Order: sequence, then structure tokens, then C-alpha cells
Amino acid sequence: MKAEQAKYLDLCNVSPPTSPHPQGIVVASDLSQEWLLPWWWDNYIKFNAFPVTFVDMGLSPEMKLWCKQRGELVALPISGLFVTERQDLSVDFVASLEKQHGIKFWESRGAWFRKPLACLHSPYESTLWIDLDCEIKGPLNGIFSLCEHPSGLTIVKEPLKTGEMSFNTGVIAFKKGSKLIRDWALESFAGHLEYFGDQDVLTAVIKKQNIEVGDLPPIYNLSRFHQPNPDAIIIHWHGHYGKMVISHQILKDNLPI
Repeated sequence: MKAEQAKYLDLCNVSPPTSPHPQGIVVASDLSQEWLLPWWWDNYIKFNAFPVTFVDMGLSPEMKLWCKQRGELVALPISGLFVTERQDLSVDFVASLEKQHGIKFWESRGAWFRKPLACLHSPYESTLWIDLDCEIKGPLNGIFSLCEHPSGLTIVKEPLKTGEMSFNTGVIAFKKGSKLIRDWALESFAGHLEYFGDQDVLTAVIKKQNIEVGDLPPIYNLSRFHQPNPDAIIIHWHGHYGKMVISHQILKDNLPI
């Protein structure tokens, strides 16, 4: 574990080569999520031509090649094994998570906590992180200026029933070298036993540091829970139900004419 910790800390201090393109997109996937990549890409290129960096969290050889043919492929040289498995977590913690979120999330949880590491590997001065279950429905030009927020990070804010604020990490606009991204990565490693996923970690870090982050307009990360909006640029099909919607879209698009 000490060797894994040292490797993780090294990755948190990474200084990736600077891209000749000042603005770009970062996405990431492992084997369990790579089926989303072609769907995400087909929607993205209908409206956008910004360079894309694909972060490899454990892709198949075929999908590694697919990514290299469309953008830059960056390997994330650390596994999700640092995230404690379900059977090794406390019974009460597991029961609490499954009562609130069901049981479908476990295969994805290891990748979630590596999301901030993937962001740290961005070669762009201004980056948009986009989850693969986000449907791109328009040009993304309007988001990049939001990377300039003094906190170095702009994100959709979601009020909770408790009156507190949560932050949706499906789409993040951030500046290269953002300290907040690094702090998020460090807490993801150190505190993953206490959190459901990466979003909860970032929310806790922002609250602890009392930072005012930039406010991303909801049209750039419209949750599937919200009312449909014809002006939405990105629709976030999160969760198991969202993946079912995407699967249906893929099947529909591949029907013979």
C-alpha cells in the first residue's frame, strides 16, 4: 500500500506536456465503460472540433487503438485497486450506500476516484472534463471562458434538501494547475472509505476549504432528473437508468434503414 500511495502522490504532482492547443476536452474510461466512447464521440463531433485527450484507465487493445485514431491517448499508470472493495468495507457503510444508490454502481466506483487524477493529466491550459454518459447536443465554445474563474474550477451547483450545496462532476471547466483539482485527487485517495464517489469528495473539499467555485450554467450539464430543456448543450444520462437510455439510443441508431 505504501508503494501505491507513493505512486499516487507522484501522479498528483504531475506536470503533463503542454498541448499546442490552448483548449481541449478530457474524457476517461476503463473496460466496463468503453462501450460509451463511440456514442459519446459521434455526438461530440457533430458540433465540435476541439482536441480530445482520452485517459486510459484500463481499456481493451481495440479501444486503445480507436482512441489513438481520434485524439491523444494518455495512460493512467495506477489501478483502481486502491479503492477498497465492497466486501472489505464496513457492513453499515455498504448498507447505507446500497439503500440510497442501489447496487449497480460498484463496478464503476474504482474509476470514479481516479477522475481527478485524469484531470491532472490534461495538457490544455483550459480543459473541459466530460463524463462519457453526457450527450453533447451543441457547440462547447461558450464554456471555455469559465475556466478563468479565480478558483480554477467551474461546475454545476446543486442545492440539497438539507440546504447545503453539492457539485455535479459530470462536466467540469478548469484551469491547468488548479490547486483545487489536486486537493480533490489527494482526498479521493486518502478518504475514499468515507465517500460514495468522486462528487461527494469534491463537495467535501470545497466545503472544508470554504472556496467559491465558478457556477456552470445547467444547460452545460442538464441532469436527466431535470425538466427537458431544448436549449441544453449537454444532457447527463447518469446512473443505471441513464445507461439504459443510451443503450436504447445506440440500438436505434444502428437499426438498418
